[in-house]
Amino acid sequence: MLTELRAVVRQGIDEGVYPGATWAYGTRSDFVIGAVGNKTYCPESLEVKIDSIFDLASVSKVVATTSATILLVQQEKISLDSLVAEFIPEFAANGKEKITVGHLLRHDAGLIAFRPYHLKVSEPSQVRAQIYAESLTYTPESKSVYSDLSMITLADVIAKVTGQQFEVFVQEHVFRPLRMTRTGYFPLSSSSSTFVQPRDQDRQECVPTESIEDWRRKLWAEKKIEAVSPFRSRESEFIQGEVHDPTATVLGGVAGHAGLFSDVTDLAIFAQSLLDKNKSLFDPEVLKNFRSKQRPYSSRALGWDTKSPEGSSAGKLFGPLSFGHTGYTGTSMWVDPEAEIFGIHLSNRVNPTATNTKIIAYRPRFYDAVFELLKG
Repeated sequence: MLTELRAVVRQGIDEGVYPGATWAYGTRSDFVIGAVGNKTYCPESLEVKIDSIFDLASVSKVVATTSATILLVQQEKISLDSLVAEFIPEFAANGKEKITVGHLLRHDAGLIAFRPYHLKVSEPSQVRAQIYAESLTYTPESKSVYSDLSMITLADVIAKVTGQQFEVFVQEHVFRPLRMTRTGYFPLSSSSSTFVQPRDQDRQECVPTESIEDWRRKLWAEKKIEAVSPFRSRESEFIQGEVHDPTATVLGGVAGHAGLFSDVTDLAIFAQSLLDKNKSLFDPEVLKNFRSKQRPYSSRALGWDTKSPEGSSAGKLFGPLSFGHTGYTGTSMWVDPEAEIFGIHLSNRVNPTATNTKIIAYRPRFYDAVFELLKG
C-alpha cells in the first residue's frame, strides 16, 4: 500500500499537477514521510527532499494564527466574543464595531475575501490602514466568505494582546515547544526584529513557487522591498525563499493569513499534537470546539475548515468530523479525530504559474489513498 500511495503522488507529477511534493501520513504514535519529483520543471532542477521547505500559504492560518488564538483563549486573555475594536480601536470604522474574534475565525464577519492592496500601496502600515477602514460587504453571521482580511486582523489582535511581534509569539509558544525547528517566517526586511534572521541556506532549501510577477519586480526596482537573499540575483526566474502571497509580501513577509514556511516533518509533528493530548499544547475541549463546524451556513470551524458533504479536498473516506486546511501554493493537511489519523501533502502547484488548478481534482485522491493505507 505504501508503494501505491507513492504512485499516487508520482501521478500528480505525471499529470502536471506540480513538479514535486513531500507527503506524510500517520497516527498519534507514528508517521511516515516521503518526497518525489523536482523543485521545478526545469531539466536541471534539484530533487525535492523530505527536508525541503515549502511556502505554506493559507495553511499558515491554522498552524500559526489559529494555534496562537487557542492558547490565548485557554489563558483567558481573549474570548471568541472579544470585540476586535477593543484591541484595535481604528478597526471599528464603517460599521465594524461589533465584529468579534469569533467572527474572524469563522470567516463570517462581513469582510470581503481579498483586495489587491499590493497594486495600490507598498508599506505594511498602509495595508493595515486600508483593512481597518473597510466597510462590511454583507451582514455578519448571515453567511461565510473566506477572507484573508479576517486572519490578517486576527494576527494583529494577537500582537496587541501579547505585546509581542506575532511571529515571535508563535515561535516561542507554538513552534519551539513542539520542536518544530524548520518552521517560521522569512521577513522581507533586514531591519525586522524577528527572533532570528533566516539563513541563506534555509532560503536555498525552499521550493520555488511562481514565476516572478511584474508588480514584484517593480517593488524591487523602487526598493520598496529590500533585497533579502544574497544567494541569488534579482534576475532569478522564480520566487524562492520569500512569500508568494501578494498581501503578505507588502506586509513584510509576516501575516496572519500567509507567510509561514515549513517542512513535512515539522507539520507531521504538529498534526500528531492535534491527535494526542499528551503531545498537545491545547486543552482537549478548547481544541474540540475550534475543530468543530460552527454554523449551518458554512463548513467552517474556528480557523480550521471541516469536511463538507458536498465534496471536500479530504476526499470521500476521511470521516465527517475531519478538519483541515489548504494553501494556495499547493499545500494541505487533514486530520480525522475519529480514525485518529492524518495526512499532509506539500507541493508547489503554482510553479511556474498559478493558473494551473489541477490540484483541486488531485487532492481527494491523495487523502483517499492515505485513509486506505492506514485504515483499509
